[in-house]
Amino acid sequence: MRLMSAVLGFLMRKLGLFLGLVAGLFLGYLLMHAAIPTLRDAVAERDRLPQIAADRSAVEEDLKQLRSTAAEAQRKSIASLEGEIDAEIEKGRRNVTEKKAEIERLRDDQQEVCGFVRDLIDLVTPGSACKSAEMAVKKADEALDTLEASLGQAQEVAAVLGDPALTNQEKLDRLGESGDHALIQREINNKESELGQKKAEEESLEEAQASGVGRVVNLWARSWKWLAAIALLTLVLPVALRIVSYFLLMPMVSRMHKPIHLAAGSENAAADLRSTDAQRTLAIQLGAGEVLSARSEHVRPVQGKIRSQLLYDWTAPFISFAAGLHGLSRITGDERGSSATLATPDDPNSYLMRIDFKDHPGLVMHPKHVVGVIGTPELQTRWRWGIQALATWQVRYIMFVGTGSLIIQGSGDVVVTNPRGGSTKMEQNLVMGFDSRLRVGVNRTEVFWPYLRRKTPLVDDEFTGHQPFFWQKSSTDGPSNPIAKTFDAIFSALGKLFGF
Repeated sequence: MRLMSAVLGFLMRKLGLFLGLVAGLFLGYLLMHAAIPTLRDAVAERDRLPQIAADRSAVEEDLKQLRSTAAEAQRKSIASLEGEIDAEIEKGRRNVTEKKAEIERLRDDQQEVCGFVRDLIDLVTPGSACKSAEMAVKKADEALDTLEASLGQAQEVAAVLGDPALTNQEKLDRLGESGDHALIQREINNKESELGQKKAEEESLEEAQASGVGRVVNLWARSWKWLAAIALLTLVLPVALRIVSYFLLMPMVSRMHKPIHLAAGSENAAADLRSTDAQRTLAIQLGAGEVLSARSEHVRPVQGKIRSQLLYDWTAPFISFAAGLHGLSRITGDERGSSATLATPDDPNSYLMRIDFKDHPGLVMHPKHVVGVIGTPELQTRWRWGIQALATWQVRYIMFVGTGSLIIQGSGDVVVTNPRGGSTKMEQNLVMGFDSRLRVGVNRTEVFWPYLRRKTPLVDDEFTGHQPFFWQKSSTDGPSNPIAKTFDAIFSALGKLFGF
């Protein structure tokens, strides 16, 4: 029941964190929207832009339909007019021909009627046949003129209809036949005017969206889904990776890896290693000829000869510099006796311990914990590759070999633990160093929930043998600035990889 409650509590905290993150982002967006009028206007304009674009498309479609309807009506009108005009011209030509024949007949009749004899008859009889015949010819001529005029007009219409330089609308306008199409044309004109208005409004909105505020709004509209997905992955993926690492990866590493034994083949039965209790302030007594090389900022009162030393070991300059063993104070003991007091300058929670060793095959110590060296023990390195190096993220180990003493510094306290022939597990981030005669392996931490809550690391170092290892009770928090933390994490990982 307690386990279920813990699991539910963990899931609820994650869910609350995600909802709080989304709510915070949304609240910030609402505050910006309310506080900045230009941003609010940009949002409104951005929302209007799709509607304006849709309206413009609808107007274009209506205009296209109207133009198509008008063009089809004009085409049909032109085709109908052409048929009517062709028929009218054919009929007019036929009528003119008939009328001319009729006039010829009437003229012949007039000549017969208007002779000398007929004139004598008209003198003695009422009426005048000649005048009637002349009037008939005149009226026939007038009718012929009318027919020819009509035929000419029809031919002019045919010429307009057949002019390839004119559009159908222009042909209809010239012929005065556009009355039936005036309504459609007015609708087309109205739609064109509306389309121009929509295009101008759309261009105005697009220019507004191209401004700085508009780009911000568009960027948010395009990216909020990805940001939400990234936020979700940020919350879920680390938990999933930690679960997979705990239940799948580390059991495989624990079964497959082979513990390292750095002193294999170089062990000396006469080797000796002793340590003192950890103290906040450590007093060092030097005999005649003994040399203490210590970090200058740690050296307090000094009795005896002191001078500066650029690097601890010129044969290993990079290791000495990276370990902080540069810019040292070198104190040499004489016959009258020399002494120095060491203390941490900027961390009141630090403790110092002295470790003395003789004819030793190698004391592995992270150089960042080394404050001073008494004597001249040799710096050596051992490289180890394999699955354990992958699990511990460390391929090189730095050892102090031979005879001498180390002054080491730890946070909270410095503790010496001896497995006494068994095996002892220790959190990696607390381990300062170990005797190279120990066998060192890795194992999965046995506490899952503290690991899942990032209270403990996944990998524990496992020491087996009769020699000691050294650890501190707490680790430093490091920088508080997020950027500094990022760089510190990167360089710390690289330093750990190479044994620092």
